[in-house]
Amino acid sequence: MTSFKDFLDFLKLPPNILAAVSIVTGIVTLLPDYYAKKIYIYNFRNDYGFIISILFLISTTILIVLLFTYIIKFMNNAIINRKIQKGKYRYLINADKNKSNLIKEFIKDSTHTLTLPMNDGLIIELQHFGIITMAGSTQLVDVEFNNSVYLKYFLQSWVIEFIKKYDELKDKYMK
Repeated sequence: MTSFKDFLDFLKLPPNILAAVSIVTGIVTLLPDYYAKKIYIYNFRNDYGFIISILFLISTTILIVLLFTYIIKFMNNAIINRKIQKGKYRYLINADKNKSNLIKEFIKDSTHTLTLPMNDGLIIELQHFGIITMAGSTQLVDVEFNNSVYLKYFLQSWVIEFIKKYDELKDKYMK
């Protein structure tokens, strides 16, 4: 059972060590006899060639699988990122007058920070979609005469960059 456990531990080796094992076992396995005799591994290869070849095949196969996994994750992240960017653009371009006016007010402010009512539905929606964020976890709270709580919120930097990036959004928010 310990040999199977050792095999499983071998499978968990980091990719750079697997690559080294793959290269070394590949060289030992595939080296012509003339050069193997020159570097004194000819007898070693003849005695343990079967095990060395199995190590070469397993480590190379694992590296190929890891490479494909990395490529698939990279492509998946690119697709997800593209969908997120399209969603952000769609949200900003389709924002109604109230949302766009509020975002304009944030942009006009030099620090992109405004004091707004905490329980307003518009504020909660903009905060939910990551357009604005509360300016700190602890802050002084303004309480108005109608018991509304006012907190400071700031516009996320990605919103400003997004608006500057697209002409349609510039026309909607910067004018």
